[in-house]
Amino acid sequence: MFDPERITTELHRELGAVREERPAVRHAGVVTQLRLAGDVAATGGRTVVRAEFAVPETAVRLRREMGDLYGRMPVRAEVVAVNGRPLRYLLRMTANGTDLARATGLVDRLGRPVLGLPPAVVGGGAAVAAGVWRGALLARGRIVRPSGRVRIQVPCPGPAVVLALVGAARGLGVLAAAQETATEHRVLVRDPDSMDTLLRATGASGVADALRRCGGTAAPRAAPSATLESVNSRRAAEAADRTTARVRWALDVLGPEAPEHLRAAGMLRVEHTTLSLSRLGLLADPPLSKDAVAGRLRRLVAYAEEHAGQA
Repeated sequence: MFDPERITTELHRELGAVREERPAVRHAGVVTQLRLAGDVAATGGRTVVRAEFAVPETAVRLRREMGDLYGRMPVRAEVVAVNGRPLRYLLRMTANGTDLARATGLVDRLGRPVLGLPPAVVGGGAAVAAGVWRGALLARGRIVRPSGRVRIQVPCPGPAVVLALVGAARGLGVLAAAQETATEHRVLVRDPDSMDTLLRATGASGVADALRRCGGTAAPRAAPSATLESVNSRRAAEAADRTTARVRWALDVLGPEAPEHLRAAGMLRVEHTTLSLSRLGLLADPPLSKDAVAGRLRRLVAYAEEHAGQA
């Protein structure tokens, strides 16, 4: 009998046993867990990290990971049980100064919290995207089966995190959808093939096999909604390719004469060809809205066209 709670427990156990050696991928998993399950604050001359989990093993593992990655600074860490129903386990870490907060990337150079995920994580490529999703599944991931359909669900603290997870999924070739309810923001992976790809990319092959055996990740043909989303994603990718080509041409035409703020937007488009405008805006310093990025790219191309016409 298919039991979503049992499968979710097995998912967390299997992901918790993954041994990742690449620092950038480990860092991506750590900061994603902190972003989904807690917070990082730099106040009063010290850094305070808090994160809550349903099982002690995940909290202890995160404490060990942070010690390995950021252990050069003296940190006081503890995992305590939080009374309540259900019982929760709190990881609490404190360190003098702001070095620990800056190391996570969840606090910018001015001490302000980052809304989504750090730019270096967002634009880190497929391997880092797998680390992002491993951290997300460990922190808040669940296997659910509403109305008889199996899906992966990750509640998020806000739309910026949802955007980051959807983009990371795209980097893995996974179709993920944002959903907002009256009580929370969440990311859903409903397409059977996408669920299988995501689970194997993050290291949960055993769970992927279990879902396939019970029919959770086997689909003879895509559902109409998934097909429509795939078509829309393909059209968006084609539009991004056209824009990238125009921006690359504009940068070549203008060279050093390109205004710095327009050139910066253009370089983001060229360096991160698969990212949406919203995610490009998150990479900007300071961050920009989707419309602001689009406007700067249009002005860059128009400036290049004017320049070329005068040549």
